[in-house]
Amino acid sequence: MSFESSLEHLDKGKIALIGAGAIGSFYGGLLAKAGYDVNFLMRKDYEIVKERGLIIEWGKEKTFQLYPVKVYTNTNQIGPCKWVIISLKTSANDILFELLPPLLSSETVLVCFQNGIDNEKWLYENFGPRIIIGGILFVCINRTGPGKVTNFGFGKVELGQYNALPGKELKDFATMLRTAGIETEIVNSLEEARWKKLVWNIPFNGLSVAAGGVDVAVILEKPELALAARELMQEIIKAAKAFGFSITNDFIEMQLLRTKKMGHYKPSSLFDFLEHKPLEVEAIWGRPLKKAREKGLELPRLQLLYAILDSLNSLSSRN
Repeated sequence: MSFESSLEHLDKGKIALIGAGAIGSFYGGLLAKAGYDVNFLMRKDYEIVKERGLIIEWGKEKTFQLYPVKVYTNTNQIGPCKWVIISLKTSANDILFELLPPLLSSETVLVCFQNGIDNEKWLYENFGPRIIIGGILFVCINRTGPGKVTNFGFGKVELGQYNALPGKELKDFATMLRTAGIETEIVNSLEEARWKKLVWNIPFNGLSVAAGGVDVAVILEKPELALAARELMQEIIKAAKAFGFSITNDFIEMQLLRTKKMGHYKPSSLFDFLEHKPLEVEAIWGRPLKKAREKGLELPRLQLLYAILDSLNSLSSRN
């Protein structure tokens, strides 16, 4: 029996993975390991992954090397797919106007694995109408070498459908992730799940950069930074409430406890800053601030953090 025929129970839908950094390589690698037809778009790590494969580190029991890997340097080589997973940084979204068209058919489902808010809305406005799924990722992943990513903890994914309740495609994709060993939960409100993720992303990604390049353990250890993180979380909960989403203060305590377990984890925005890459300023900090203002809310701590990060981003881009 061939390898392919032994996997007839799996969805045969072809998958394109756009943005094969830490997030894309990790989740795409797990899907490929489970037997799904994952086609990675890579440029920076193309040669080494083509030669020796993709290394996924996740503790002793789950570490593996994926080889061979279906890896390409342009999307014309991949062609139309059923699923397109987008894990590019939102700061690079403009390149999707070039990358996506060769991958699209009338049946293509876009899966957005990006930080921030309103990314699915942007995809729908520019590449719809079509089904768009948002994935909120709860994981500590870093790129630790060429063609190598390390998961320092967690891995859960929450899936929601843009502008609709969960449909068949979303449920099928959730099954694919679960088959690949990924803890997956379906949520009825994608927007609410995005706001809840911002409760963590806004303070810890932001303060790690604004405080001069520190990891999450340092933020928790320094009393003033820990207080700033807590107050930012409270502001985001206040903003979410204005949109009809109730997040309790217990959620803050749960997030702080979860963060403590991460140890000296460096958020993705800190890596971007240290490598002089553009920060996802608008998606993570700018849009939530703007949306809150449209509801008549002032978020002074977020406003200050946004101003600092926007300035640092501008300075970094000049160097």
